[in-house]
Amino acid sequence: MQDPFLKTLNAAVNTHGLSFGATLIVGGGVVTGTLISSKSFFTGFADSISEAWPGGPNEDIRGGFAQWGQPETASIHDDFIHLKDARYVSGKDIVPTNGNGMLWRGRINSVSGFSLGSYNKV
Repeated sequence: MQDPFLKTLNAAVNTHGLSFGATLIVGGGVVTGTLISSKSFFTGFADSISEAWPGGPNEDIRGGFAQWGQPETASIHDDFIHLKDARYVSGKDIVPTNGNGMLWRGRINSVSGFSLGSYNKV
């Protein structure tokens, strides 16, 4: 069952382009990062995949993936939550350990709990 409050926060992020730290409990694990809009997620994803493309960057590839974050596809993303600089919390460690997070996308109805703010190992 979806948390209506989390769904409202996610809708505000998608509608107004807000972003803030969030730590999510999903499938018995913990993921932490910065909550971002689907548009920001797909722009970042498109840029990354375009750069990785052989002979890249490839503008056709970038444009194809970036269009997933456009307003006409926004309603299909209402059931998903997106993080940038995401890291998994594993015991006292965070993964990846190199300090660089990743883009992360998950089903909002798979989140069983959340906290505002992201976890940073000190």
